[in-house]
Amino acid sequence: MRLILSSQWQNGFNEIFRRIFRLMAEVVCLCNEVLDVDLREYLDTHPIDSIEELREQASICNKCMQCQDLVEGEIYLARVRRQRAAGQF
Repeated sequence: MRLILSSQWQNGFNEIFRRIFRLMAEVVCLCNEVLDVDLREYLDTHPIDSIEELREQASICNKCMQCQDLVEGEIYLARVRRQRAAGQF
């Protein structure tokens, strides 16, 4: 038997899962307290191709260089996701 929940209950469950997911997120940049899920979300909605562009367009990454490898990796993965979504890959 399938349980059917009202949209209010579904929205409540979705919010709980989002909060749990945030608790499991990893910090990419300690200087700016940027979480990996926030960075991915930003990169998926903004066509950023380099860490320099990210520094210019958003205050997500400064020049502390501690997170450069992680951020560049996320930029690359976001570029691949955009290409796949556009059917180029």
